[in-house]
Amino acid sequence: MPIRRHARQVVPAVALILMLSALVAAQDARRREQTSENNPKLKHELERFPEADKNKDGILTLQEARKFREAATGGETGQQGAKGAAAVKPTFADVRYGEHPRNVMDFWRAKSEKPAPVLICIHGGGFRAGDKSKFASSIPGWLKEGISVVAINYRFVDGPNSEPFPGPMLDGARAIQFVRTKAAEWNIDPKRIALTGGSAGGCMSVWLALHDDMADPKSDDPVKRESTRVSCVIGQGAQTCLDPKIMFAKIGGNPAMHPMLLPFYGAKTMEDLEKPEFRKLIEEASATNFASADDPPLMLCYKGRIDNVPLPPDASTGVSIHHAMFGKVMQEKLEPLGVECGVYYEGNPATPEMQMAFLKKHLGLERQ
Repeated sequence: MPIRRHARQVVPAVALILMLSALVAAQDARRREQTSENNPKLKHELERFPEADKNKDGILTLQEARKFREAATGGETGQQGAKGAAAVKPTFADVRYGEHPRNVMDFWRAKSEKPAPVLICIHGGGFRAGDKSKFASSIPGWLKEGISVVAINYRFVDGPNSEPFPGPMLDGARAIQFVRTKAAEWNIDPKRIALTGGSAGGCMSVWLALHDDMADPKSDDPVKRESTRVSCVIGQGAQTCLDPKIMFAKIGGNPAMHPMLLPFYGAKTMEDLEKPEFRKLIEEASATNFASADDPPLMLCYKGRIDNVPLPPDASTGVSIHHAMFGKVMQEKLEPLGVECGVYYEGNPATPEMQMAFLKKHLGLERQ
């Protein structure tokens, strides 16, 4: 009997040790997990984007940050190129195209005896984050087809050294102009330039493509004398209109639409956007207002559905800000003018092959 009592006492003791070991292991795992409490970068990201903290516990985990970044960029990683392909070192890295610290671009030269067409890539991130490195996996596929590639950084609308609209757009325009000044040196054809980007980068691409030419022939700056017009655009999750009234009417969702809107316009509240000075900015920021018969062809690609509007008020802003209805609104503007504007979404997707064919067609590569 004493032996049996001893055996019964051992079993709970072993279980207690195992439970304590599991508790310590769980605590160690939490300590090892990348969060805003132990990672300065995540701490800074939480300060800039409190909405990234999905469960509102005051701690930003790496998983939450990754999901927020993916929603913010509209899924631009791995676009038309070969997904998962090894990165290719730029021919020239961090080339300065303007005075601002973020006015830098990378350039990859395609192998071509003749001047090659160029694809300028503009990253997403809600005009508040992101980097030109987003396109690394896509570049090999474009180069293989004889398309030289440029990826740019540009000013954000909040944070250090920021500037609200039209700051980012003006950077995009200057990047196009700067690339044209490099035509001879980089063996590129200044008449064959395309744009692509995801989310904010897609929005910029469409805005730049439809805006009147911003060349200033009388400027003392040779860069500013170049044209900003392009041959075509592929937008991923691109916003074609940044008027909150139209966005809410066409798409629905949260009446505030997205956290990027206020800093984008330099406003403090949604009520500010009703003031005449902000209404003027909103009209200027919406690419749909520039639709004309001489606009280049667009290919607008979205991940979600197009038939689920209006979205409920509690819908994710990541869904509403990248909704396929943005493409439909633009298509309704351009098609009556005879301008090609393909809109693709869930159930009617644009494959990588279709996107590449679009680029080759409008950059004149089909005829070579």
